[in-house]
Amino acid sequence: MNLKVAIVMSAISIVMLCIYGADVIVANGNKMGFLPIDVSVRGSIFGIIPSVMLIVSFFITRKEPSKKLGILILIGGALILAGTGIILAMQSGQSQDSRGMREMGAVLGIGVIIAILGIIKIRKS
Repeated sequence: MNLKVAIVMSAISIVMLCIYGADVIVANGNKMGFLPIDVSVRGSIFGIIPSVMLIVSFFITRKEPSKKLGILILIGGALILAGTGIILAMQSGQSQDSRGMREMGAVLGIGVIIAILGIIKIRKS
């Protein structure tokens, strides 16, 4: 049962991360994309929540082997890493304050951790 819940959570997380990435690309440096919400709220809902869901999906099934779940978690981590890279590339011409750079570093770190959790899950399967 936990495995099915974890797979659904991971799939929802991937969809949310894709929506977030598409919104950032559509916004193209502006404050608004196609989601009519503030940048910080958008990041909280479509960035933090999926990251937490991916981590939780790993830990609620830590004793159950599942390559499928491991691959989903790895995809989620890769999306976070790729999305951060895209955001950094889009903002390369703009000056970034130190707070923004710390936030990007934290997001990269979370993406790496999630990708590692996915790899661990795959190896345990």
